[in-house]
Amino acid sequence: MHEREPYLYLVILFIALRLMMMFTVPPNHLTLYGDYPYYYELAACSDRGLLPFLHYWSEYPPLFPFLSVAVYQLSHLFGGTYHAFVYLMGLLMLGFDTGSLLLLLRLGRQLHGEPAAARLGWVYSILFVPLVYTWWGFDATAVFFLLLALERLLAGQERPSAVATAMGTLVKLVPLLIFPLVVRTRPWRRWLAYALIVAAVVGAVALPLGAMGGPMALASFRFPLARPSWETVWALLDGNLNTGLLGPPADHFDLEKAFNPAGNPPRVPDWLRLGAFGLLYLLLFLKADLKERPRSQVAFLALTLVVFFLWSKGWSPQWQLLLFPLLLLALPLRRGILFILALSFVNLAEWPVLLSRGLNQALYLTVLLRTALFLLLLLELAGRTGRQK
Repeated sequence: MHEREPYLYLVILFIALRLMMMFTVPPNHLTLYGDYPYYYELAACSDRGLLPFLHYWSEYPPLFPFLSVAVYQLSHLFGGTYHAFVYLMGLLMLGFDTGSLLLLLRLGRQLHGEPAAARLGWVYSILFVPLVYTWWGFDATAVFFLLLALERLLAGQERPSAVATAMGTLVKLVPLLIFPLVVRTRPWRRWLAYALIVAAVVGAVALPLGAMGGPMALASFRFPLARPSWETVWALLDGNLNTGLLGPPADHFDLEKAFNPAGNPPRVPDWLRLGAFGLLYLLLFLKADLKERPRSQVAFLALTLVVFFLWSKGWSPQWQLLLFPLLLLALPLRRGILFILALSFVNLAEWPVLLSRGLNQALYLTVLLRTALFLLLLLELAGRTGRQK
């Protein structure tokens, strides 16, 4: 018990800092540069009996849109105001944030031992970006399910890991990127069983929504493919100097906005981009030596995310939250902190400092800097997953 006492103080301070910030900073200020107002307006449609996937299309997988509706309806117990919605949503995200911290500590103990795990926990607890995104977005849910899937996988519990992966996929598609790690470290019968569990859980949600929602559900599932590029080198090539923000909530009732969103078409064909990065990832996949090397397995998952970010036609600054815990676990602490701070400064400069002020031409600087950091990370992580001489 004495050995775990620093963890208790860490978790208490982690929660207290966020609660104090929540209750002393006005909700409108807390969420000024985030998406909570957007979530609130869409969730308020439920007062008219209108639900995502059924009556309007959603750019997100189904778990969070329905969770947002549930939080909004619960806020009616406290007046139904935007402030009530922010407090309830913030508490929910705090719960996921705390769960991620506990999972990071558990993974840290498994990979590095008790003293190192405590250091990782303290570093993670004072990072600024995960703190502010508690009130800017819902990516804390995706981070939690990704870390849960990883922790259960490293513990040898593949079925719980598969369920966590499925839940993460229902929040955002990125947690599904743990699957190549499963394939690389498990015999085919076991990774096939893993895939079937993920498909069954996701299908149990997606198929009924597709049947009930019809065109709106189809638009929701197809929107990621139809969406034009944003905040990446591909967006610069396409001439799309815009953020990932969509139009007003009313646009979600217009199917034309889902199937033909505004933006320039890609100059680099999707098949060429997919083929080039698919070949790169295949080489990294085959080169990886992960057997009985859990730290290299974490590095391989981080590597998979980095390749995905470089390939993706879009970038949202909150996606870096998925990468930060993996970098702390996979890299030497000093190097992990340097990468995290560099990514944090570049992405905060992009949003909210520059883009919120209409300085969209600054994307030529911030996008190129972030891409350079990802390329450095690619080399760093590839070296930690390759075959040992």
